[in-house]
Amino acid sequence: MPLEDSTALHYAEGPLLVVGDLILDQFIRGNVKRISPEAPVPVVEQQETAFYPGGAANVACNLAALGASVVLVGAIGDDEEGRQLMCSLSQSKIDTSLIQLIPGRPTSLKTRIIAEQQQIVRVDRESTTPLGEQDVSRILEAIQGCLVGCAGLVLSDYNKGFLSPSLVTAIIRKAKLLEKTVIADTKLQVLDHYCGVTALTPNTNELQLSTGRLLRSPSDVDVAARELMTKIQASVLLVTCGQDGLILYESGSQQKTHFPGHAEIVADVSGAGDTVLAVFTWDLAIRRSSVHQAAKLANHAGALAVGKKGISTIDANELLSFVMACSTNSLDRGPILYKYRTLKQLLPKIHAVRQSQPSAKIVFTNGCFDILHAGHVDYLQKAKALGDVLLVGLNSDSSVRQIKGHRRPIVPEAQRVQTLAGLDCVDFVVLFDQETPLDLIQAIKPDFLVKGSDYELHQVVGRDFVEANGGRVELVPLQLGISTTNIIQEIMNRYRE
Repeated sequence: MPLEDSTALHYAEGPLLVVGDLILDQFIRGNVKRISPEAPVPVVEQQETAFYPGGAANVACNLAALGASVVLVGAIGDDEEGRQLMCSLSQSKIDTSLIQLIPGRPTSLKTRIIAEQQQIVRVDRESTTPLGEQDVSRILEAIQGCLVGCAGLVLSDYNKGFLSPSLVTAIIRKAKLLEKTVIADTKLQVLDHYCGVTALTPNTNELQLSTGRLLRSPSDVDVAARELMTKIQASVLLVTCGQDGLILYESGSQQKTHFPGHAEIVADVSGAGDTVLAVFTWDLAIRRSSVHQAAKLANHAGALAVGKKGISTIDANELLSFVMACSTNSLDRGPILYKYRTLKQLLPKIHAVRQSQPSAKIVFTNGCFDILHAGHVDYLQKAKALGDVLLVGLNSDSSVRQIKGHRRPIVPEAQRVQTLAGLDCVDFVVLFDQETPLDLIQAIKPDFLVKGSDYELHQVVGRDFVEANGGRVELVPLQLGISTTNIIQEIMNRYRE
């Protein structure tokens, strides 16, 4: 993900451990054309029903959508709702092996009935009775087995009885001994057992309840936030303020940072807090960003989430596109936002070109393009000359690290996208996280697959696929002696003298 100091990041290894209340969210949508003759209430003519993972399960799905490895710990009942939730989680490639099945305890279900874009009623079916001591002991044992190798820990407490005070206290104590990042989001009013968390992410209403203070002004929020931080000894408090964005407080500093809201349209706030929590955790614990940068990215994610209907997740490319749209001056947004596309956004563009211009040739190449230089420009111009539309697959920061080690890239992906988009010969830029662009190639089906002459044909990833589909592989001559590695070495040599 592209924020200012991402060149210094060193990605953490190991999964994120998400522990908390698992909820199945049901959305029933329909139209209202009449009032019931039985009572003065609208009659909803049901058109569609959708199910989504909610609570800690939604946090886990958001983390998985960002590319994180996730182990989820929670409880479900022996019922259809529990099976529906497990099916959804498995589709998101989340490790569900530590989820506990507790007979006699229903899976938490929230049913929302929506008509004409308006939520009419929500029906909750759940048990909030705290788990028994045997269940707590079994869960704690399972969590302790994962803590050593995890990159960080998320506690998502919806006050449904899973995260008992004794369980939370034991988890935090063990995590602190192992120096693990612990980020918590809780609906509780009394938070004493959350003492020692790295970060807490309350909304303003939760902050008011946990401190007993009326928050009538920004200064009231500041006083309450500092009071809560001191009480639970948290290093960070990230207060979510709805459409007004986020406020970041850090221990040891009297300064606060306000990140204004970016949402232009609010379609549905359901699950937006889970998205904020997930992105903040991902950027802080996996990407090892600064707290300030993680909060900034989480704020963008929250704006994206409220613009979607229902419970939704956000992937890294979608988040990048939105960040760029918000951070680029409106006078020069055009070429960057037009040329940068996620694969999902790019495919319709390619289809439209092929429909309107059957003879048009699509050219694809890929690379890191770290510290763009004359050799890159010459190479891309030669690639474009082979056809009509040049698509550049750009290795994301994490992908570059897989190939070249943690010291690369020098230039973060957002700036590399911007630089490539500024070249006339480049028509579209698409980021990819994998070590190779094979998935992109198979989706795009280019007419020309281009690599530099430092490759041999048999080394070109995707060659067999392209040729089998009637395309060609071209090896473009490179300018000798010009490379990012050489430039870096020359800089080091000069400044060493």
